[in-house]
Amino acid sequence: GTGIEQAERRVGRYKQTFLSMKPWLPPGLVRDFIDIGCGTGGIAILVACHYPQATAHLIDGDAWGEKYSYRPNGRPWADAGVALRLFAEHLPGRAVKAWPPDPALTIPCELIYSNCSWGHHYAIETYLDLARHSLRPGGTLIVDLRLGDVGKHGRDTLMTRFAYVADIDVGEKKYARTVWRNTI
Repeated sequence: GTGIEQAERRVGRYKQTFLSMKPWLPPGLVRDFIDIGCGTGGIAILVACHYPQATAHLIDGDAWGEKYSYRPNGRPWADAGVALRLFAEHLPGRAVKAWPPDPALTIPCELIYSNCSWGHHYAIETYLDLARHSLRPGGTLIVDLRLGDVGKHGRDTLMTRFAYVADIDVGEKKYARTVWRNTI
């Protein structure tokens, strides 16, 4: 399809993903949220609109230099720099910060989510410490887990630290969108 058709399909996927998560988002004040594997930032824009007072913390590839990973066609994946430009264009003045993919980060927040990134492309251990140290008590974690043995391992690992809440039905055959709470 044309570039416009491709962009419309992408925006449709962002909205569909956000709407699947919306009933599970924290109902109270969210001061900060983290998008692990933010890509172009399309979902983060929608979450930021839902929580206008929140600071968006975007974690993805290196917007500051060397690319970390590439698509099968050889092009680099979108990085946090792409997402920052999207925020500047669509939500000027909104509090947003980009971070390199550093699992040692600690960013206190009420919401962490990762759609088809951490737990799907990257092992659940990759950002487990970041989630443990960042998610405030009562906070929500939404993560897509690959199905099969990898997903079972991801669930078992998350259950050692977070309380399982639900699976969100997204009609997928490759992953399950899961919801967890920090009960500590």
